[in-house]
Amino acid sequence: MKKYAFNEITTWQYVFLIFASEIGIGVLPFPANVTRYAGTDSWISVILGWVLITAASLVIIQAMKRCPDGTLLDLLTNYWGKWAGGAGAIVVALYFAYFTYVVFSRTVIYVKAWLLPQTSELMLVALLMIPFWLIARSGVRVHGRFAGFVVLICCWMPLIFIDVLSDAEWLHLLPVLKEGWGPVLKGTPEMVFTFLGFEMTFVLYPFLQKKDRAALGVIAANTLALLVYLLLDLTSLVFYSPDEILQYNEPVISLLKVVEFPFIERFEIVFLAFYLLLISLTWIPFTYCSVYATSWMLGKPDHRPHLFVFLLLLVVSYIFYQPTFRDNDKMIGWMGKLGAGFAVVFPFLLWMLVAAADRYRKTSVH
Repeated sequence: MKKYAFNEITTWQYVFLIFASEIGIGVLPFPANVTRYAGTDSWISVILGWVLITAASLVIIQAMKRCPDGTLLDLLTNYWGKWAGGAGAIVVALYFAYFTYVVFSRTVIYVKAWLLPQTSELMLVALLMIPFWLIARSGVRVHGRFAGFVVLICCWMPLIFIDVLSDAEWLHLLPVLKEGWGPVLKGTPEMVFTFLGFEMTFVLYPFLQKKDRAALGVIAANTLALLVYLLLDLTSLVFYSPDEILQYNEPVISLLKVVEFPFIERFEIVFLAFYLLLISLTWIPFTYCSVYATSWMLGKPDHRPHLFVFLLLLVVSYIFYQPTFRDNDKMIGWMGKLGAGFAVVFPFLLWMLVAAADRYRKTSVH
């Protein structure tokens, strides 16, 4: 019997979990961040970032095929012993815990700045803890169903930006590669950070019902994220001037101020309310990955006690320290560097080490 038979997810749930985590925190500021390096050729950086993270995703799948009924931690244990699995559990727990804190604190900042400016940060944290606990305490199957529900009710959001194209100036995109490939390549690492979330495959893989579709699923998720990012990036480039876009921290939000409906006065508030559902699909699965690692390390099948401790520490941290927008930007900078190492460099290294270990075993047998 499969180890995770009672917690399996379908291919579409797998796709939606990865897709929603990829478009979580980075979707609002990324046009300005990438344009700062690549100029009006930033859309090429978006495509190159997609190529890089798709390659890393497929390498993760190839490595996980060596241990189809286990996570990354089981793979490390099977090949290099308990010490490797334990070390991997510590790294995975800290990595996803840090990402959860950064994304969650950004969520609190967004809610306070745009939706509830008169409410204290500690009160907002307490309010967010309720849905946080109700969803995160459940298994991956519930997370997958929640992801499908959120993507279904939020699928209209990218289409809203098509309305902005009526005021577009397409000449902003010309000439293509006006400064060569150098700026485009400099902007690609920024897109790698923006696409982060696909590394959850390390934990989600054994829960997938049809593992032969894992590669197809991760390509589909990455491509959906690519389409969203291309739409937002191209819309920002043709709406703003090349210099104007750099003046906004979150140009996507500023775009929404142009969208008008006769029955809604401030549409960006409605948009952000739905966006909170999408961004929750970043920090809730990341939290599960973190507490799953600590539970695995201690041999506890129930992750809920670890989740309770994690959420308690998160609330207590806000009593002593409430990060500002600038503080969170610095955290995101470190998050990008850590993510590039764990999500892009590590999969290739792991795949080579696993392939080398398999070859060594075959030669030693003969």
